[in-house]
Amino acid sequence: MSADLDRATTRNFLDGLRSFVTTFDEQRDVAREQDALALTESREHHPHAILFGDLLPRLQTYSLVTLLTVVLKARLAVFCKAVHQDHGLDKTLDDMDGTFLERVHIYLRDVVQAEPPVDLWRWAEELVLLHACIVDSAGNPDLMNKFDRRVLQQIVRRRPGLALEHDDLLFSRSPHLSQRSQPVLVIDTEFCMEAVTAAQGLFGYLYQHRTPGGP
Repeated sequence: MSADLDRATTRNFLDGLRSFVTTFDEQRDVAREQDALALTESREHHPHAILFGDLLPRLQTYSLVTLLTVVLKARLAVFCKAVHQDHGLDKTLDDMDGTFLERVHIYLRDVVQAEPPVDLWRWAEELVLLHACIVDSAGNPDLMNKFDRRVLQQIVRRRPGLALEHDDLLFSRSPHLSQRSQPVLVIDTEFCMEAVTAAQGLFGYLYQHRTPGGP
């Protein structure tokens, strides 16, 4: 019974995120329209200023990736704890070593014996790295360590809906100062929708294989 409730909760969270993604463009246009007067007035006094409304599309997709990553991690933790309690397993997630995702993967593979499909787990790993780029590096890969930056570049080349573009917004400077263009991560709704679909597939698989040693 508890497993059914956990599964329904996870499904509801992901369905809610999918609905949020589908209304993204509408929400963005409404916000820009409401802010139009303020933007115009501000530019009359500071024509070179970069305004919050300019950043809005990028920040919204950043927020989608952040929300999905939070839901992904939280529901993976719930899943592992529930399997441990429901089946009286000797080991818990805390007994595993590594990053959060590494510990979850080891736990699923070695304890629950339900290793996720490679393609679905890769989505989880890539989502966490994109989230790190957003939260820890403000979307700027140059602020990441060399290894993570190289992996991020590979993800961007492989996944539709991702790009690295030269930034003239968040990292902009006064036109009177020397300029050095900064690369930034750009995410569109196509990627967000595919990421939600992958998360739904991952949890669908896990809840079908939640019995240790089962099919």
